[in-house]
Amino acid sequence: MAHPPDLLVSDADRARVVGELRDHYEAGRLTLEELQERLDEAHAARTESQLGHVLRQLPPAKLPSVHLRDTRWRSLALQYALVNVIAILVWLFSGANGDFWPRWVLIVTLISFGRRAFRPHRRLLP
Repeated sequence: MAHPPDLLVSDADRARVVGELRDHYEAGRLTLEELQERLDEAHAARTESQLGHVLRQLPPAKLPSVHLRDTRWRSLALQYALVNVIAILVWLFSGANGDFWPRWVLIVTLISFGRRAFRPHRRLLP
């Protein structure tokens, strides 16, 4: 059975592996000397197998367990709630005379929140 060719790697591939090595160093899996050796190997790597060898004996990089958008809507909701509370407080402290103008702020922020928080999910490339 023929093996697939050992393809050349790009600078982006090397940068990804360097990032993984730094994560492993920060997690305590590598000493400073090991990190430096592997960084040198990563920068010198020309093929996928050489780059794969840099990550030897290290667990694979884990993807985040929390979906990135799970907390994003909470942050947006807090921002828009704060804007609306400030608008209502300005209206109240200015005498609350006449029309309830903060409703326009409420409507605009609600539309903006809906568009930003619930737009279709764009897939992030690995």
